[in-house]
Amino acid sequence: MKNLTALDLRKKLGSVLNDISKKGEQVIVTRANKPLAVMISVEEYEEKVLKKNREKRLIDLATKMDELRKKYRKSAISLDVVKAIRAIREGK
Repeated sequence: MKNLTALDLRKKLGSVLNDISKKGEQVIVTRANKPLAVMISVEEYEEKVLKKNREKRLIDLATKMDELRKKYRKSAISLDVVKAIRAIREGK
């Protein structure tokens, strides 16, 4: 992982972007020796960040479905699914 100051990044932005996108380099941007940001390729972002968010949303959705299933379990037991589907198809 490469460290660059904000000033150096401004001077070398084009080549840094090429290194990130083509070589898959990761760059930490610093100011006054304190890390401020990390630059990664779009592919790495999609893989690490968006995939993680998607997995979290799926887990949240599954949890919500389980809660609803528990809440409506008793009323669903007496439900005749075939009749319900027919009624929906007929527009009742």
